[in-house]
Amino acid sequence: MSLYKNILLGLDGSPTSGRALMEVASFSAPGSTIRIVHVIEDLLTNYPSIDGDFSSVESLREAILADSKKMLFKAETDLRSQGFEVQTSLLELRDLGGDVAGAIKAEGDKHDIDLTVLGTHGRGGVRRLMLGSVAEHFVRISERPVLLVHFEPPQIQIHNRVSGLSQEEDHIAVKRILVAIDGSELANSALRQAIVLAKEKSCEIRALYVSADPFLDLLMLSAKYFHHDQILKATAKQTANIRQAATHIFNAAGVPCDMQIIELNERGTRIADTIKNAAAQWGAGLVVMGSHGLHGALRFALGSVAEQYLRISDRPVLIVKS
Repeated sequence: MSLYKNILLGLDGSPTSGRALMEVASFSAPGSTIRIVHVIEDLLTNYPSIDGDFSSVESLREAILADSKKMLFKAETDLRSQGFEVQTSLLELRDLGGDVAGAIKAEGDKHDIDLTVLGTHGRGGVRRLMLGSVAEHFVRISERPVLLVHFEPPQIQIHNRVSGLSQEEDHIAVKRILVAIDGSELANSALRQAIVLAKEKSCEIRALYVSADPFLDLLMLSAKYFHHDQILKATAKQTANIRQAATHIFNAAGVPCDMQIIELNERGTRIADTIKNAAAQWGAGLVVMGSHGLHGALRFALGSVAEQYLRISDRPVLIVKS
């Protein structure tokens, strides 16, 4: 049984949302239901009328509606040809109110979606569907897993074909999954879900823990204020416990344990950058992480490490929410 049987795909007509359309096939199996959603913003909030004449705005709305219907029909036809059951929704904020992220979330809740797939750079109606606006806001308010697909220039796409991603027919197949863990229960849940996905797709999977020097966060320059040795021992114990928990999860799933631990000892080097570099070096086609947790003195929370990583990631990211 597929881990994600009921998937919502947010499209806006941009190249990145087109990539999300390809990516969604990697996270579902034939017979899965994919609901394609496009949200049109209320044009009156973006374009003022000219001398009180709203006819130009209405003409623009009609043109956008026509283009949106064509886009949804094309995407639906493409996915149906791959064996998926497809449903479409064209939503207008003029009728619904609120914002794009809220409309997508409401649609997902209405249909009990297992996974939402979004591109992180595009245009949603008039507003850009980019990290920092719609996509970021959606990740913050969503209570379900979210797959964020980033824009890739052609040269990056070529590189990924020979590393963690491979081209199969007309969609991208993930071959290696890197799971960023930090010892929190949510991170462990993310690892369990990623293992299920890896087994479904016959992928390699690796857990990554970045152990940050606990003194990097401390503003005081002198170590005499701290029990230096005790803190280092506690950090080492924390790392050992995280390794043990990850090993147990791998063993319980019947999957060989592949775990990488990176020591972060340089001030100014971010955990997010370390995760990005590790993913690139290993050739991961997907990075999985929980939306919040604890990482030593650094909070592995949206607004911190996870948010930083989402902003710099050059490959798909699956955010596990519960």
